[in-house]
Amino acid sequence: MSPPRLALGGLVMFWLGLAACQRQPESVYLWPFAWEDAAPVLSSDAAGIDAADAGPAYLPAADGVTPLPGTPYTVIALPDTQFYAAFYPDIFDAQTRWIAGERVLGNVAFVVHEGDLVDSDDGAQWSVATRSMQLLDGLVPYVISTGNHDYGPGGDGWTTSRSTLIDSYFPVWKFAALPWFKGTFDPAHIENSYSLMDLPGGGGQWLVVSLEFGPRDEVLTWADGIVKQYPTTPVMIVTHAYLFQDNTRYDHVAHPVSGNDVQRASPYIYPFAMTPGAVNDGEEIWQKLVLGNSNIQFVLCGHVLDKGTGRLVSTRPDGTTVNQILANYQMDDYGGSGYLRILQFFPATRTVHIRTYSPYFDAYKTDPDNDFELRY
Repeated sequence: MSPPRLALGGLVMFWLGLAACQRQPESVYLWPFAWEDAAPVLSSDAAGIDAADAGPAYLPAADGVTPLPGTPYTVIALPDTQFYAAFYPDIFDAQTRWIAGERVLGNVAFVVHEGDLVDSDDGAQWSVATRSMQLLDGLVPYVISTGNHDYGPGGDGWTTSRSTLIDSYFPVWKFAALPWFKGTFDPAHIENSYSLMDLPGGGGQWLVVSLEFGPRDEVLTWADGIVKQYPTTPVMIVTHAYLFQDNTRYDHVAHPVSGNDVQRASPYIYPFAMTPGAVNDGEEIWQKLVLGNSNIQFVLCGHVLDKGTGRLVSTRPDGTTVNQILANYQMDDYGGSGYLRILQFFPATRTVHIRTYSPYFDAYKTDPDNDFELRY
């Protein structure tokens, strides 16, 4: 598959983007990014709480959870990069080069990958993914998670096993030497991991827990134990399939895979699900992990096609809330056009501004699904 032909204006942007890709992480880019130094002013409905999860819009953090004081900082989320690994490696490189180059100005604390690093589980694509992600090595901590396309001999998760080459290219031993990396569910597999990320300027820590695509029961039990070990630390969960594009969680009970109301690409349509307990969807992750741990404040995910965006703020019985955010741009031109998610946190006001930006084309998505503010 080759890139489609571009009109003259697009061709200019293509070559500008290519030039940016070829720059080293320390280089000055062709276009400056407008980092914010003040918290956004939120409207009364900015929390985005769904009617099904009605509750006060602005709620305190969980009792005992350490607040995160300090200067603004940034977390970057990389949605599905599968087509970049398969067809557009320069775009993948451009994303991570830009993050490395902007890490100081943007006070970038860490990066999370939402899964589907590759389109097919083969060595050539994993080599691309490794090369691009390694541009962050020694500069910005990063956490990876597996998507369905990261599994199986043909990719796309159409297999009854969880065989994957990811551990040959992102081995646990590489991460184990890093101070922020704390461990994995399986000592030989990177797919389920947890990390304690220090924030710039001594602003506290985030516990980041990465979960495999449609995590198994035993993985959720493990994750629940990890989260409970850090009851005063705010937690961010990263997993591939959790929220659907209608702003509800994947739920195979409410939307049976055999019915007409099936949620497209539900984890329960994959052969993994043939074994009881071998797959959990978004609603099950909520019930088994997120609902009972008040320090979980964010769940980030990808996977969903078509619109590929969604968000939901849910309220627990104790009054604490969790922001659940979906982003996946693979159906855009060029397998996503390099769009990534920028979460800029303002601890003094407990607000976060989420923006969607392509460092490859220096382009923004500014519609309400892609540029919005939340409280946390």
